[in-house]
Amino acid sequence: MSRGFAISAELNWHALRHPSAFIACGFGAGMLPLVPGTWGSALGVALWLLIPPQLIWQVGACVTVFLIGWLATAQVCRRHAVNDPSQVVVDEIVGVWITLAALPRQALWLLVGFVLFRVFDVLKPFPIGALERRFKGGFGVMIDDLAAGTAAGLVGYGAWRLLAS
Repeated sequence: MSRGFAISAELNWHALRHPSAFIACGFGAGMLPLVPGTWGSALGVALWLLIPPQLIWQVGACVTVFLIGWLATAQVCRRHAVNDPSQVVVDEIVGVWITLAALPRQALWLLVGFVLFRVFDVLKPFPIGALERRFKGGFGVMIDDLAAGTAAGLVGYGAWRLLAS
């Protein structure tokens, strides 16, 4: 039984009534037109500014939202019989947070982090693409963005240190 919304290959606004879909779809950001992953990443940058700048809070937020996102996404994938729907963007939120954790909280570096994350998330260079193909369900949706965020964070951090010296 679907408990609240119909099983469908396509997520829609109606599905957001269920808490797992509401979380997985980034509170509705994933339903926005054309580029849901970009909308999710932009939401991630905005939410990042609400997290205290201390590393313990940043790591705690990333781990907590990764785990909640994994569970919510797994449920959405099961209920809608899909593997990685474009409307699910909680993975982009966590991925961009991982990138931003490596960078200063300045407008320029927030933008750099956002762009780097989107590049790694879209292009999926090795091993990011391999992770996406290897794992399915909620974990598979989340893990490639964790890897993209890590790679983008490393590149961004390197650029920041290079330019700061």
